[in-house]
Amino acid sequence: MIVSYRCPQCDQVHASTPVEESGTLVCPCGWNREISTAVDAAGHLKQCVACGNGDLWRQKNFPQFWGVVIVAVGAIISSVFYAYYQPLWAMGTLMLVALIDMGLYIWMPDVLVCYRCQTRHGNISTEGHSDFDHEMFEKYRQDAIRLQQAAAEHKDG
Repeated sequence: MIVSYRCPQCDQVHASTPVEESGTLVCPCGWNREISTAVDAAGHLKQCVACGNGDLWRQKNFPQFWGVVIVAVGAIISSVFYAYYQPLWAMGTLMLVALIDMGLYIWMPDVLVCYRCQTRHGNISTEGHSDFDHEMFEKYRQDAIRLQQAAAEHKDG
C-alpha cells in the first residue's frame, strides 16, 4: 500500500514508500501510527491508516488539474476549428478528447481517500467502498469547521 498523508504533528504532506499492511506509518518528524488494525485479514482497508476514520471513498488516481487541462485544451482547439468553419474537425477534436478521457478512466487505478483527513491509499483493493458522497463530505467539512472554532474559542478564553 502506498499512502499520501498530511502528518497531524508537523502538518507536512508526505508520500510514503510502500507500507506493509502489518507495519507502522512513520513521519520524519517522529509521529507514527500502527496500521495493522486498518487492514482486515482479506487485505481490504477498513479505516484510514493516518487518522483511523472508517469513511473512505473511491476515486481515480489521476490529478484533477490535468483532467481539466485536457478538456480545456480540447475545447479551445475545437473552437478554433469551428471558428474557421471546419465543423467536422471541431467534432473530431471533441470525440478525440472524449476517447482520451475514456481511456484514462479505464487505464488509471482507483485509490481510497479518507473523508476526514484526505489521506490517499493506493495499491490496495477498493472493494466494498463507494464513490464520493457529497453529504458525507459536507458532514466532515462542518465538523472540521466546528473543531477550528472551538479551538479558537478555547485559545481566546
